[in-house]
Amino acid sequence: MKQNRKIILILIHIFLCGNIFSQSDHKESSKPNIIFILSDDISPRDYALYGGKTISPVLDKMGNEGLYFKTAWATPRCIPTRAMLLTGKYAFRTKVYENQINPRGDDGFIKPLGERFPNTLGSLMTANGYRTAMIGKIQTGTVQSYGFERWCLVNHPEGNKSFDMRHSDNDVDGIRVVKQNVHSTDFLFDYLHDFTAEKSEDPWFVYMPLNLPHSVRNPDNPDKWGPPWVPVLDENWQKTGEMVQNDFEACIRYMDYKIGKFIDHLKTTGQLENTIIMYAGDNGTNSYGKSNPDTEKGPRVPFVVYAPGYVKPMGASDELIDLTDVIPTCVELAGGTLPAGDVFDGHSFAPLIMGQPFTGRDWIFTQWYGCRWLRTKQWLIDGRGKFYDCGNERNEWVKGAFKDVTLSTDSNIIEVRKDLEEILKTMPAPDYNDPELKAQWEKQWLNSKKFVEPYVPTYLNN
Repeated sequence: MKQNRKIILILIHIFLCGNIFSQSDHKESSKPNIIFILSDDISPRDYALYGGKTISPVLDKMGNEGLYFKTAWATPRCIPTRAMLLTGKYAFRTKVYENQINPRGDDGFIKPLGERFPNTLGSLMTANGYRTAMIGKIQTGTVQSYGFERWCLVNHPEGNKSFDMRHSDNDVDGIRVVKQNVHSTDFLFDYLHDFTAEKSEDPWFVYMPLNLPHSVRNPDNPDKWGPPWVPVLDENWQKTGEMVQNDFEACIRYMDYKIGKFIDHLKTTGQLENTIIMYAGDNGTNSYGKSNPDTEKGPRVPFVVYAPGYVKPMGASDELIDLTDVIPTCVELAGGTLPAGDVFDGHSFAPLIMGQPFTGRDWIFTQWYGCRWLRTKQWLIDGRGKFYDCGNERNEWVKGAFKDVTLSTDSNIIEVRKDLEEILKTMPAPDYNDPELKAQWEKQWLNSKKFVEPYVPTYLNN
């Protein structure tokens, strides 16, 4: 009897080990599903996860059970950020320096990036065997030019008309679908749930640029910009059935709620363990970081990675990233390689996600208008050309966190700045006389109140 019991235990052990190994082998051989969610106009300081005031339990869980980057950069504005993200290139390559400064066609609209740069986030993931979809606001070019196979895009009112997010109006795979009393964000997430639940042998990749919490002209207050209408959540994070407008924190909470519901959907469909969720912002919050050249208020954004089947809980990461890193990271996660002959400015952080040896970036960079930023873990050159010793601090909003050493005569600090300026030489400032953009530069920058003449220390001219 004891002998039989021993044999049974051995067989159970063999079965369990074999099952574990087969699951592990399956995960290594299969490609993960990937979703990149981009929120609109939000700074790290808006989240309790980063030391801010707004509690977002879903994002807190994602960051603490996955990882979140203390310092991640986009640009200080919407369209330059999307150009950076979708091409993996800095502005000096794309020429998309600002919403109003970019190459344009005869119609006056921005030339689709996907037509000028064939290797985009969508086309590369499609080429690597993924079912791909863009869900949300596009802003730049056409979805087809980016190589996405499917889409659900928000149809925005023309001009500066009010945008009533209590209802939805979308281009769904080429067909206009209008739904009254269905919140715009709800419709997008419904499409996301349906797309990711479709039966297929291929993994899926979704790029989801949301409208929230970007300000709009609300229909009940059309003369004033403010946060859009969103459903109200109670203390248990459940819908009350009411709506609220001009409440920024309510927008943050509602995004958190919808991402949480998507995670529940992944659990229900058995996909969570094989899915990588990335969440980031596109620029700093309106009236704080957006269009701001000071310190890193403009380009610094939240960036969280959650993947229970891959990422061991790491929490806060000191590694530096910027949005040019998204393409090389996603392509590596897909098991592919970047096309030879093309130039990509990013650095893959896929090994960090996969728990493999990882060497991070020494610096990150971004551009907006004629401003250039460069940062290492300790040092920062901002859009005004000011130089900061950041020490170990990452929260620029904390008073005294960064020490302004722009005018320092310390020889060690001067040498550091000179070294960083050598890096900046490889990422040139804009040519204001570029025939394609000269008129735009003169009107939108050189002759505007926005113009910033970056400070150049005298020792750099010697």
